[in-house]
Amino acid sequence: LLFLLRNEKLKKLMQPILSRAEKKSSSLGVGSLEKQWASLAAFVGIPLPGTGAWTGAMGAFLLGMPTALALSSIFTGVVSAGVIMSAITLAGKKGGIAALAALALITGQEFLRGEKKQDFLEAD
Repeated sequence: LLFLLRNEKLKKLMQPILSRAEKKSSSLGVGSLEKQWASLAAFVGIPLPGTGAWTGAMGAFLLGMPTALALSSIFTGVVSAGVIMSAITLAGKKGGIAALAALALITGQEFLRGEKKQDFLEAD
């Protein structure tokens, strides 16, 4: 996806989506390359739906990261997600239950805070 988004025809086709994403991501602020690398690796390394290599490639493109830096960050994130999932799998039933309990605890804390956060899709 990272290489495909460098194609001018595809970029023109996806311009409405990319411009909306760029507008929304501009408020995040772009830090140093080291912070971008670490943030992208952490984002890709979280083994949840929507946080994988394809989404990381789109994020790297929107941040304007150099291709080599983005690829190394995405690779590191994919490997770390694989290690996390392998550890949970090898831990067996008890490991899966522990991971599910940790996820439920974190989710419960977020819901109990009661703060109304603006959804990414609702922002103007």
